[in-house]
Amino acid sequence: MKVYIKIILFFSFTFFSFCIPQKNTLPHIIHGNLDLRQIDIQKYPNFPLHGEWRFSPGVFQFETSEGSHLVSIPETPNWNDSIGNKNKDGFGIGTYQITIQLPENTPKLAIHLVAMHSDCQIFQDSKQIGEFGSIDDESSSFEKMPRVFSLKPTEQSTIKLTLLIKNRFYKYGGIRIPPIFGLEESIQENIRISILQEALLAGGLVFLGLYQLGIYFTRKKVLGSLYFFLFCILMFFQILSTGSQSLFLVVGKEMGELVYRTDLFTEYAGVIAGLFYIHCLTKEYIPQKFIYGYSLLILIPILNTIFGSLQSISRYHFIVLGLIIPILIVLFYLIFCYIKDKRSGFIYLGLSVIFLIGAATNDIVHTLLHKTEPSFLNIGLLLFVFFQSLFLSKHISGEIVSAEIKFKDVLFQLIQSEKLSSIGMTVTSVAHEINSPLSAVILTSDSIRDNISDFFRQLPELESISKKSFPFVLSLIEHAMTEQSLPTGLEFRQKKGIFLNELEKHQILYSDQYAEIFVTLGILEIPQDWIQLLSQYNSKSLVLLAEKIVNILLGTNAIQTSANRAIKIAQALKNFTHFDPKAEIKTIQLSDSLHQILTILQGSLKHGVELKTNFVNIPPINCYPDELNQVWTNMIQNAIQSMNGKGNLTIEINQTVLKNNPFAYVSIEDSGPGVSKEILDKIFDPFFTTKPIGQGTGLGLYISKQIIEKHKGIIDVISTKGNTKFIVYLPYLDKTNVIKNESV
Repeated sequence: MKVYIKIILFFSFTFFSFCIPQKNTLPHIIHGNLDLRQIDIQKYPNFPLHGEWRFSPGVFQFETSEGSHLVSIPETPNWNDSIGNKNKDGFGIGTYQITIQLPENTPKLAIHLVAMHSDCQIFQDSKQIGEFGSIDDESSSFEKMPRVFSLKPTEQSTIKLTLLIKNRFYKYGGIRIPPIFGLEESIQENIRISILQEALLAGGLVFLGLYQLGIYFTRKKVLGSLYFFLFCILMFFQILSTGSQSLFLVVGKEMGELVYRTDLFTEYAGVIAGLFYIHCLTKEYIPQKFIYGYSLLILIPILNTIFGSLQSISRYHFIVLGLIIPILIVLFYLIFCYIKDKRSGFIYLGLSVIFLIGAATNDIVHTLLHKTEPSFLNIGLLLFVFFQSLFLSKHISGEIVSAEIKFKDVLFQLIQSEKLSSIGMTVTSVAHEINSPLSAVILTSDSIRDNISDFFRQLPELESISKKSFPFVLSLIEHAMTEQSLPTGLEFRQKKGIFLNELEKHQILYSDQYAEIFVTLGILEIPQDWIQLLSQYNSKSLVLLAEKIVNILLGTNAIQTSANRAIKIAQALKNFTHFDPKAEIKTIQLSDSLHQILTILQGSLKHGVELKTNFVNIPPINCYPDELNQVWTNMIQNAIQSMNGKGNLTIEINQTVLKNNPFAYVSIEDSGPGVSKEILDKIFDPFFTTKPIGQGTGLGLYISKQIIEKHKGIIDVISTKGNTKFIVYLPYLDKTNVIKNESV
């Protein structure tokens, strides 16, 4: 079973188990009497006064009369309904009474008037114990703040409660919402708990609203976020205006009319804001004209809650609720389509809206049926906040992941741009480094071609090699191929003179030609067994044959060396320019990484920079090689540029211990002018550069620091006049077999 189905079942069970009042188990008024003698008041510390009240319409009296009759509360919300006069409004007066048989050891009791919508005086045994509004003062303001009135201590086992009610404002006269009766301490505790619950719920709505408002201002003015913010703020005031005492604690108990207007304004406007929010997510499911048309229809009663009289507001309240029902049906349809298509966040968003719409529909239907209980809007809002919080937490975590991916992409672009910039600055030297071996290949191949052509042209003139003379040819070739360097200039002439004297001493023909060939082939001395062979008549053919073979072999060696040189440079460039943002950590030797970069930058190093390296053999390190290559490139290039291409560059690889943890480190030191103290703290800032305009991006050291911090490493710089040293410390993730040196 899927997770969201389990969530639905859990909350459905909770809803039906705890939210629906169990009226049958609570004390009940029967024929105007509430018998508490057999009731455990600790088990039912507070309960609504449901049942049959004695009602006397049109009079204030403490005793029943012929006109008195029983009224079932809350089933009969308008006292005109109880006297068969349904065509008139509920404005007028009336008396409600009940008799209460108290339990033994009567505790301190109280009555809580939740919402009367009328002026009221409360009497206990014909003695006034409290007043709600003002019956005597016609100019008094409308009071709506819930009030708790303590009952007077009594020795009697029975008391009579009388409520004199005068309706001046609300269309429906009488007691719509039954008062709460019970232990005063329990009632006060419930009020405090309700205030706390309302504060938490209202705070959750404000948080959700502000989050969406932030999205509206930072994400290209997304209207859906603005509508969601408005909906949350409206529901925030709806909770406070319909709550126990929350809003009155701020505005004061005299502001009942303002609270009443706020209640209905937020109720109507909240439906419209919610409709616009859901429609922004589901525009393709229903025409926009329908949304605007229905919103304009509800706009009239919304304006009436601001400018109309209390009587007109109450008169049209039920009509507006009837108009809201179709909107709720539309919302059900839209969110059903949203869930069916499995849109983004459809589980949490769908559940939150379904529970909220369900709770609102329940309350509106009960109100239209003149039933004031049960009310589930706060429960619906609570579930709405819960599921929206899950939705936002998932959304925020998704945004964090997305931001990390975007950051990696941006870092990738920055590194690539820096690499291109680095290649651009070294393109001349790199091109020269590649052209040199390629030119050598071309020249050598031309030489081999000429030698082979000459060899074949001279082939008819050459005599066959006898078994006696073959060792001489082979020895000559082996001597020539083992020599690593050839003499030049004065050394060449001196060597030729020595060979010539020795050959002439033995009266060997072609002595001058032989001497020059031997020196050219790199022969250091003439073995004695060669002298006898050189005296033979065919020695010239043997020497010329050996010379051609040696030249061809030397040419192939030169081609191979040059090709390997070009391949090495090309491979270094390939490794340097390659960067995979999804690359995994690899284990490498830092010396291999530095050698690659030095190969690429060799052209910049050999024109006046004296390079010294001290690469200690340290254990390999786990890292992202492509990114570290960029660090070494940035630092070495900065060092070369700071010295204007001439100076001393020292690179060291070693390891140390920092804070009892082993670190590998790379030190890059140059003899440049140094970095002044004024800008030393700024060199790692993005876009900061001391180079002329167009010669630097100011991102090299910034990117280097980002990469080192990604490796949990440290980058430090020490600079004095004529010396600057950058040190990069990289931690060993695997601390086994790591040499522990003293901290530096």
